[in-house]
Amino acid sequence: MVVVPEDPHSHWIVLLDIEDFSLRAETTQATLHDDLYHVVEFGLRRAGLGLDGCEVQDRGDGMLLLAPPDTRPTLLLRELVRGLEDALVHHRDTYNHDHRMRLRVGFEQGLVSRRGERWTSNAINDLSRLVDAGPVKQVLARAGRAHLVVVVSEDIHRKVVLGRYPGIDPAAYLPADFVTKHGEPRRGWVTVPGYPAPPGLPAESGEPPRGRTRPGADPGTGGTAGGAGGGAEPGSPVLPPSLHVGDVTHAQIAVGEGAMAVGGDYVHGNKIEHHHGSRDVPHRGTSADGS
Repeated sequence: MVVVPEDPHSHWIVLLDIEDFSLRAETTQATLHDDLYHVVEFGLRRAGLGLDGCEVQDRGDGMLLLAPPDTRPTLLLRELVRGLEDALVHHRDTYNHDHRMRLRVGFEQGLVSRRGERWTSNAINDLSRLVDAGPVKQVLARAGRAHLVVVVSEDIHRKVVLGRYPGIDPAAYLPADFVTKHGEPRRGWVTVPGYPAPPGLPAESGEPPRGRTRPGADPGTGGTAGGAGGGAEPGSPVLPPSLHVGDVTHAQIAVGEGAMAVGGDYVHGNKIEHHHGSRDVPHRGTSADGS
């Protein structure tokens, strides 16, 4: 019997990952996992949304959201980001340094095919690569006083950021280029709330990243991310390219022609994904297992 897939639906997609989640103690992971829902719920309310109005997938160290198709993207890039920032400041003031939560947050818009709790989407795959890209992780590592880093796709940058809508400053976004393990060039646009420009990224060169030009070509060449430009915040660590950044544990960071590329896919295949509705949002004071 041939199964005919359902027609896909267009969604605004939000992906959140907690920095260095896998490096924390299990008890700390449980606390961070629990509190992420409170942080996101607060941010969504700031944007006039709620968890009960979004489709949610738990990713263990983060969360994937499908916002309603009629969601205004300016509310996501402006109000949701501001709400997340405020909630993370409160979280920092509540817990000690070992429990500090910092996020990489990505935005995309695209088609998603859903069959029960299973979602398939090239847009989600591309967004996962952006959020897990080495240059994005390095920006957050260098922005010592930041609570989150935001990365958007080229499409969102062109259609929304460059629209110069109130509260969204195009000058605060810089391109982050990288090449996947398959030699595919990718570009995201990065901003860090509270910073005039993302630390560690160069100014726009106008040149897109380069992929493989012939079989066997080095995928570590091309792009501009990781060069001099945005600079590092005084007092924050500047990581040499040979070191792992954040929780990259299966990728070797290489530099070619002044560019950073990661010789490994950015999508972690061992992420745990469960479907959650609003009734599954944990309350403060309960552990991740509900005890």
